[in-house]
Amino acid sequence: MNMAIHPNEKVERAYVKARSAHRYLAWTGALFTVPTIIYFSWWIIIPMFYGLGLSFTNDSLLAPPQFIGLQNYLSSFHDPEFVATIVRTVVYVIEVTIPTLALSLALAWLINRVVRARALYLTLFFLPFVIPAVASSVIFELILQPYGIFNQFLHIQVGWLANPRYAMIGLSIVTVWNLVGYYVVIFLAGLQQVPQELLEAARIDGAGSFQSFWHVVMPLMRPTLLFASVTTIANVLTNFTQPYVMTHGGPGNSTTVMPLLIYREAFEYSKAGQASAMAVLLLIASLILTWIQFRLLSDRDK
Repeated sequence: MNMAIHPNEKVERAYVKARSAHRYLAWTGALFTVPTIIYFSWWIIIPMFYGLGLSFTNDSLLAPPQFIGLQNYLSSFHDPEFVATIVRTVVYVIEVTIPTLALSLALAWLINRVVRARALYLTLFFLPFVIPAVASSVIFELILQPYGIFNQFLHIQVGWLANPRYAMIGLSIVTVWNLVGYYVVIFLAGLQQVPQELLEAARIDGAGSFQSFWHVVMPLMRPTLLFASVTTIANVLTNFTQPYVMTHGGPGNSTTVMPLLIYREAFEYSKAGQASAMAVLLLIASLILTWIQFRLLSDRDK
């Protein structure tokens, strides 16, 4: 004999079933995050706190460290080479960030207007980003020689990496070349999210190409521009490979930027405590720059 199920019981069973499914999905999602949590904990979180602890010691990698408080931080600011390296790093960031963002946005704007072979142009511009930094650095060492292809193309003879006056410019050219392709992809994705109806409305109102770009596209591209500027500066501030491979900080110290100075302090001068203090200061500077960019570029009207 079949017994009829009360409607309230049906609702209760459906509720229990939905709650079980929701709990199953939540646990499954949490399980998939475990490898990422382990990776970031092992390679980023734990080393970061270990480095913070080392910054308050006189660790030399050869003897047990002793706690010395803020002495490493104070001595860093009294070191003329540290201050000069900060200035050089700021120059390097400016010389790379502004051309990279401007060139990437211009190329993305042009590619977005191309109807045919868009994927081909995108691939060609993205290619430098996937070339290993060591390989591209070695190649550009040859290209930027006084009798290299770059000088022959410009009909000049400049020792881009041998002259302290031009070495940072040569280094910046290679870094810009390496980063532009990646940000072309980012900006192109942002441009394709701009509603065409707004551009058509601006065109009907008599706006030219530049006016449409400046007054319609740029405000809508602000989140993309914020992401690109934050990651570009972070990439440049932590760029070690190209300065190390191409110039090793020279000639003199003309291309010694913060990551290279930290490496020297730790592994050439065996001052791991001092190097850790400099790394912490670099992290603080990065966070301040990121906060400033968020304040300037975030959409406050949202």
